[in-house]
Amino acid sequence: MSDTQEVYQALMDLGFTEEDLEEEVRQKESKFHGFITKQGALFLIAKENGIQIRAEDVDPEAYAEAEQEVDYNEFIVPIEDLDKQMTNIVLLGKVTRIFPVNEFVRKDGTAGKVGSFLVTDASGTTKVVLWGEQVKIMESEFFQVGTTIRCINGYAKIGLKELLEVHFSKKSKLLLDPQDISKKMRSKLEQIPIPKGAGMNTLSKNTGEYEGYKGDEKLEVKDLFTKEGFIASLSGIITIGGLKEFTKDNGDKSFLLKLLLTDRTGEITVNIWGMSAIEILKMVENGMSVQLKNVFIEENEYSKSKEITFNKKSVIKFI
Repeated sequence: MSDTQEVYQALMDLGFTEEDLEEEVRQKESKFHGFITKQGALFLIAKENGIQIRAEDVDPEAYAEAEQEVDYNEFIVPIEDLDKQMTNIVLLGKVTRIFPVNEFVRKDGTAGKVGSFLVTDASGTTKVVLWGEQVKIMESEFFQVGTTIRCINGYAKIGLKELLEVHFSKKSKLLLDPQDISKKMRSKLEQIPIPKGAGMNTLSKNTGEYEGYKGDEKLEVKDLFTKEGFIASLSGIITIGGLKEFTKDNGDKSFLLKLLLTDRTGEITVNIWGMSAIEILKMVENGMSVQLKNVFIEENEYSKSKEITFNKKSVIKFI
């Protein structure tokens, strides 16, 4: 009889049922996000219940897993080594840019959320994409440009512009400011430069505009197709595209207003979400001249065209 069987039997003798042990193992696998084997999980359960069984014919790694919780520092992948086939990815780096959280309507009519940010380590930078409930952590006051983070159990995916991204699944986890980092690793992280105007958390207290984008820059629609990020100001003529009502995951109703902004150089879609869509729809009419301030320009994942999105700091001014 192998030692794994002995551990299993010893736990049964303590009063565990087969169903109990199956559930305990599942919980351990869930806790360690795929970084612990079933054998390691079983030995950890044994350790927690005072059972110590060792033998030469058992994989030493199973004992190591039981001796201490998973040290994710052992699994860190340098960003430059990411490959499109990778899963169970662990990253450690600093947030160097934050993109606005976007809402979208699924084919079944329900609402979804997607958030993303750039993370940088000593070897490079990549985009991390969060979906659904996981986006909530991006709304935390502690999640900001310059924060040290650890991404656990992500998977690699080719995103927009054929760039490699790290996406989160339901089992993925994001830790803010992890403390179990070696002095050598922490020193490397401290050397990562944080660019000015890197994202949403660089709002100027004096101007109310996002740093890194000149408020007096005279942008036209044609200029937007080579840009991505926050835009301080843009003017044009408005055409109302339509208002769509949809249901969020929590059952609440929400809205999406689409406008078309046109100037002498071209046209671009403007997306306004939530109750702001209703408020602005009451004020605008086709053919109005407007100025948009503090809006976000990005590429639509499906149409591959650049679009403008309103956020909490966005303003529409009639001129």
